[in-house]
Amino acid sequence: MPGLIILTVVLLGAAFFTRFTFLFLASYLLIAVLVLTHLWVWRMRRGLRVRREFARRVFQDETVTVTIYIENQSLLPVPWLSVREALPTRIATYDALRQVVRLRPKGSTTIEYTLPATHRGYHRLGPLQVRFGDVFGLASQDLLIDTAEFVIVYPQVIPIEAFQVESNTPFGDMRSHQRIYHDPLRVVGARDYEPGDSQRLINWKATAAVGHLMVRSLEPAVSHEVQILVDLDHASYSRMWRGPASEMAVTAAASLATFMLENRQSVGIVVNGLDPIYLGGVRGGSHEEMRERMSGRVPHVPIGRGRGHLMSCLDLLARVELLAGENAGQAVTTAGRSLPWGATLIVLTGLRSNELLASLVAQRKLGHRVIVVFTDGSAATLAAGAARAAGLTAFAITDKEHVRVWRDDRAAV
Repeated sequence: MPGLIILTVVLLGAAFFTRFTFLFLASYLLIAVLVLTHLWVWRMRRGLRVRREFARRVFQDETVTVTIYIENQSLLPVPWLSVREALPTRIATYDALRQVVRLRPKGSTTIEYTLPATHRGYHRLGPLQVRFGDVFGLASQDLLIDTAEFVIVYPQVIPIEAFQVESNTPFGDMRSHQRIYHDPLRVVGARDYEPGDSQRLINWKATAAVGHLMVRSLEPAVSHEVQILVDLDHASYSRMWRGPASEMAVTAAASLATFMLENRQSVGIVVNGLDPIYLGGVRGGSHEEMRERMSGRVPHVPIGRGRGHLMSCLDLLARVELLAGENAGQAVTTAGRSLPWGATLIVLTGLRSNELLASLVAQRKLGHRVIVVFTDGSAATLAAGAARAAGLTAFAITDKEHVRVWRDDRAAV
């Protein structure tokens, strides 16, 4: 294009100098072509509409289908339109999508591609760059769509057959084998009065029917608040097992949270790691810089219940990543400050440390029920044994089958 403009100027100058008619005609023709092609591209830009649609949330091992809709609302055709879409490197098999299409007047087209959701995470799509121009290739224009759009790939949720966490509280939603407390709201029948039964339990209708005192029979139940702490500090994992062990901790946390929330228990999530949402989805700089940007921001979901709350928990567990930050012992102490008496703290980490065990024992002495899960394959069994020796309930979970076979006799505390 610059060369054509220079040629036009040269021809126009030569025409004024020589007064040759054909030079004037050639100059005017080139000027008309330049003006018309720029007007054409300008009209294409005003009538061009581009949008992207896809499922915002998927589970691991599913497929994300992304559709790019391109519409030409102008009465002029779009002879060529080049599309370049940058793809998330962690789940895409290539770095970018590249395709060239053309559009009729008032026409539209779609470009579709799929991404395998092979890795949990918070994956950004784009930027989307669209380049278009006239049929002669004399004028073109770029349209950059840099609006941040993300697809969340949830961690794998492994079905848990049972994971019984007993409670110190006498009211609840989940039936329990614990016989210390009975829930007065869960009446399962009537029985004969026995010395020591509270007069508040007397069933007067049943008493009148049978002629002697009858009391309501209550079902034992538990209700507890569970705080799940996922330790994603670099120092908590060995170098060889850091990747799979930290992912195992996230998978186990997602499975436990799903099981408990589906059984109407109250669950919260705390993570001492990196949440890209606090960085605007942009990861950049050293670990020290990211830790500084995350300072004072603890990725967490408050204790709650319900289907919507489960989605919030899975959203967080999908996003978080490893970060050299607060160590596990400090994270346990911080998380325990907001827990009510009798609540349960489940800690998922890689390796044990003296500071971690001391913090867990301190939480137990404060009246909290404490469970620790070690996932680092280099020493998970030894770490669980050391925790049990300190009087804690501990498990070594180094693969998905360990999560899948949890049963009452293994998980009751």
